[in-house]
Amino acid sequence: MSAVLVTGGTRGLGAALVKHFAKRGRKVVMNYRNEAAALRVTDDIAATNAPGQVLSVRADVRSRDDVRDMYARAIAESGGVDVLINCAGINRDGPFLQLTDDDWDAVVDTHLKGTFICSQEFAKHHTTGRGNIINLGAACGIQGRINGANFCSAKGGVLALTKCMARELAPRIRVNCLTPSAVDTEEVRERYALDTPDGLQKVLSGIPMGRLGAHADVLHMVDCILAAEFTTGQNFFVNGGEFMQ
Repeated sequence: MSAVLVTGGTRGLGAALVKHFAKRGRKVVMNYRNEAAALRVTDDIAATNAPGQVLSVRADVRSRDDVRDMYARAIAESGGVDVLINCAGINRDGPFLQLTDDDWDAVVDTHLKGTFICSQEFAKHHTTGRGNIINLGAACGIQGRINGANFCSAKGGVLALTKCMARELAPRIRVNCLTPSAVDTEEVRERYALDTPDGLQKVLSGIPMGRLGAHADVLHMVDCILAAEFTTGQNFFVNGGEFMQ
């Protein structure tokens, strides 16, 4: 069986996905940039005696050479990749008039260019059987938000890129977008001050389901997307009804 490649696999939903597939007995290629964070994830997996094999590969998703080397290792050591989940991302929030060129380039290149490069190399290397690409979106890529012009623009681009790839790569490779929000991650807790009663209540007041999402809610949707063999070019929301379209 070929591997699942998760970019940005050392924190948040990326780390949860790596652990999920390892628990399922899958081969997993975990892309990382921070070695200490990668070791924490592999140690956690080892402590649970998960049956899957995890190959850790350091690569900057913005670098074509790094991504090519990552796929070369994945093919040599894991026998290939049949699922790519593009999770790598960063945030540099700030008022629109104060964003620098570097703030823009770092965020857009990581989310959008990184998704483009990793997906293109995946499509070039995956020549047998059926493949799957799942891109991570964000509701703000549709509706926008204050202090996030770079992030929102990148995520809007990811959704458009998903649709373009879905049309061009079908039927050999299915491409879908997963858009979580109101999910309990470190980044969400920090941004919306969820560790304070006021911050938590403000967020919960906008969620019809009345709670924050858990990692398991996202993982269930990933499993559904991978199982839906007649589905491509779609955007799947996991947000408790916070954003509806």
